[in-house]
Amino acid sequence: MNIIFKAKEQLGREEVLILTHPEKERDWQQLRQAVEKTERGLSVIDGRNDRTLQIPISSVTSIESEDRWCNIKVVSGGMYLYHKRLKYVEEELTPYGFMRINNQVIINHKEIKQFSATTNARIELLMKDGSTYFISRHYIKAFRRVFS
Repeated sequence: MNIIFKAKEQLGREEVLILTHPEKERDWQQLRQAVEKTERGLSVIDGRNDRTLQIPISSVTSIESEDRWCNIKVVSGGMYLYHKRLKYVEEELTPYGFMRINNQVIINHKEIKQFSATTNARIELLMKDGSTYFISRHYIKAFRRVFS
């Protein structure tokens, strides 16, 4: 099997176009599974033992800024450190379903359980892991675009 890579600007940033011969259509499911398994990871630091490890992006629920670092919270409940500023993390992870909700927090919008309006034109988010966050007025338009 020959593999040929070509870039196409018309595709979205998270789209992959795979062209095959019609006889290879029976192999599409295997190709789809192989591509989906190659998920990008983040190199984070475990604060308990200072070890660097890779975590899949889909396991991240929220990211909170702390000085020049970020605290990354994962589905399993663990917390890790990430050595980047929040604004750079936002640029890096927006294509993966992450959105900024206030000056200190970015969340994975796939991990939202429910949301409700509160006072002062803010929205309260309840995440699947039970944590709650508030969306500030400045970020509500972007939030509504995702959920409309």
